[in-house]
Amino acid sequence: MTTKGQPVYIVGAARTPIGVKCGTLRHFSAEDLGAAAGTEAIRRSGIPAERVSAVVGANVYQFTAPGTQDIYFPRNVGLRCGLRTEAPALMVQRICGSGLQTVINGFQQILLPPEVDDADVVLCVGAETMSRAPRMVRSLRGAANFWEFADAGAVEDSMLASLNHDLAQTSMMRTADEYGKRMEITRRACDEFAELSHARARAAQKASRLNGGDRLRGMFAFEATDLTGKPVHLARDECVRKTSLEVLEKLPALTPNGLVSAGNASEISDGAAALVLAGAEVVEQLGLDARFEVLAYGVVGVDPKVMGRGPVPAIQQVLARARLKLHDVGLWEINEAFAAQFLGVEKELALDRERVNVNGGGIALGHPLAATGTRLLVDLMYEMQRRGERLGCASACIGGGQGAAVIVRDARRN
Repeated sequence: MTTKGQPVYIVGAARTPIGVKCGTLRHFSAEDLGAAAGTEAIRRSGIPAERVSAVVGANVYQFTAPGTQDIYFPRNVGLRCGLRTEAPALMVQRICGSGLQTVINGFQQILLPPEVDDADVVLCVGAETMSRAPRMVRSLRGAANFWEFADAGAVEDSMLASLNHDLAQTSMMRTADEYGKRMEITRRACDEFAELSHARARAAQKASRLNGGDRLRGMFAFEATDLTGKPVHLARDECVRKTSLEVLEKLPALTPNGLVSAGNASEISDGAAALVLAGAEVVEQLGLDARFEVLAYGVVGVDPKVMGRGPVPAIQQVLARARLKLHDVGLWEINEAFAAQFLGVEKELALDRERVNVNGGGIALGHPLAATGTRLLVDLMYEMQRRGERLGCASACIGGGQGAAVIVRDARRN
């Protein structure tokens, strides 16, 4: 049994293609996508499914599955992936950082001494079908009959409503706009970066292993149907498109300072990603090809009015915990919730853009909330392997004013 202080490895990682809103993946629940990603991650790990100790799952937009089955999300994913009935499941919710949180929880479970938690192999899954975020009627239940509701309840779009942070009297796009203004980011810089995100994503698609190349190796093809019901072998991220600075600059601003537009914000999308974590003793016992070690994590709170700044202190925290300097990290995946937000983080940390989101980010690929953190890690690991980088960091800002970051190390490189 793994004991405190032993290394924790990511021994399997996989992600679905990311589907554009109301696109190819719209018919699939988060559970469907999560089960597919989990099954593939377990297959790649080489660990028998029945050997997995526990599941940690993340899904933000609940009630997208028929019959309100989302509440069973991690449990159902585990069962559909072939785990033992006795393997417990936990749902975590840290909004845009939920996928990273599954890995943080799995990491903690494995590190705990066996008398506290005996999990030594954990399946971590993040999945989201934003296309199916429901409309709700806010009606009170009747006092006389619990199963009846009052008439004329307010109708609420669950997605639109959640993009506002009422307590802080702001919205997600306004927080990016405000942070960008404080960091002296211009609208042109935002549009130039959005163009770059799409250009990098297009280049990665062209060089993908699914096209015979060596890029995006974490993705697996997904069988689905198109808008007409025709079978589709989905082997690319659907949100990626060809655009230009000229087109992006013509899009109207959506925020007071004029920094955020529909073209330089992350895409609403659908998708899933999964990772299998294992303790060092299991790796040795099973003779696994463990390459990537989870070194450390950081989670912090920031002012909700500039929530996009979250990666800055989270990255500073995780570097301190890992006893590293920023220049030690060779590759970064930082979620592009909004160009204004990302550029603020890039400027504040003085990041080398040639080492960040090299295959495109959320603006081009999409941001399926709970899946994003796990997607960042999947893409980070495979790109680190391709480039021969020893250290990588994945990070995301989080609605409500938080940030999360995880550092991984290629154990094959000194």
